[in-house]
Amino acid sequence: MLLLITGASDGTADRLVLGYGEGVFRFNYDLWHQYSVLYTPEGWSIENPAGLKITDQTASACFWWKPLQYYPGNVDRAIKEEVKYFLRDIYGWFRVRGLAKGNSPNFHSEMGKVNILSVAKKYFPIPRSAYSVGLIGLDEFSDKLIVKSLASAQSDDKTVLMTTSVPSIEALDPKFPWFIQDEIESSWDVTVFLCGRGLFAFKRSRADIDGVDWRTEQDFSQATQEWFPFDLSEENSKHLLSLASELGVDFGRFDFMSDRKSLESLFFLELNAAGQWVFLDIADRYGLVDAVVSWLKAEGVGSDSSTSNQT
Repeated sequence: MLLLITGASDGTADRLVLGYGEGVFRFNYDLWHQYSVLYTPEGWSIENPAGLKITDQTASACFWWKPLQYYPGNVDRAIKEEVKYFLRDIYGWFRVRGLAKGNSPNFHSEMGKVNILSVAKKYFPIPRSAYSVGLIGLDEFSDKLIVKSLASAQSDDKTVLMTTSVPSIEALDPKFPWFIQDEIESSWDVTVFLCGRGLFAFKRSRADIDGVDWRTEQDFSQATQEWFPFDLSEENSKHLLSLASELGVDFGRFDFMSDRKSLESLFFLELNAAGQWVFLDIADRYGLVDAVVSWLKAEGVGSDSSTSNQT
């Protein structure tokens, strides 16, 4: 039985449960108090309000899907932290047994973004990038710059720094911790969803984007198809799978921008190890949900042996 650790209102989890059918146990972090739990060094069991139970004897895999984005109501912070720790702990139970699917909830806090760029540059061109306090050593940057957040955390006034153009280094506050990159002039945003060894490549035209970050202009109503599949070149597929292997991932979304001339010339931007992917196939035309369900059902980690570009 698959243990799916998520939140009660997560639409992606809804689709996965529907596609998976019988044999999945959903634990919703925001409804933690509705479950009966026993976890000891010798074994564990979790039972939901309907009487469905999963135990150390019946569990076959675990998938962590954004549970901490959901909030368990008016509960003391110390209690929330205890439940979070339990969820990470039991995910660790699966990890040490080779039964965890996807990436650790601590992946980005351990791996980082600049570090990933240092690995990715072996396989793809990357924009000149720097994390800087004091704005030192930035003379080689171009006149067209962007700044973005490393942590994507909310400020005290509940705002988040999105990818933003800046006119020059001199326009930045040297006392602020900046993550700075050269701006890439591109006609296409490209994202590649990795599931097992399957690659699903999608492109989005930048012709209708006023700013830099496509996320600020995303159609959250999902009424319009904004991303369209295309075939990765054999070379890019090979490089991307090699990069994924070196980073130790078999699931996630890799973001690129193409140059203005060719979709085969890709600049690597970042890996989102727990990146959303359903928006790429909101109408279930391209088989992404089916691919993830098959990957979750397969024995072992990364057991999908296909290396083709499945678009």
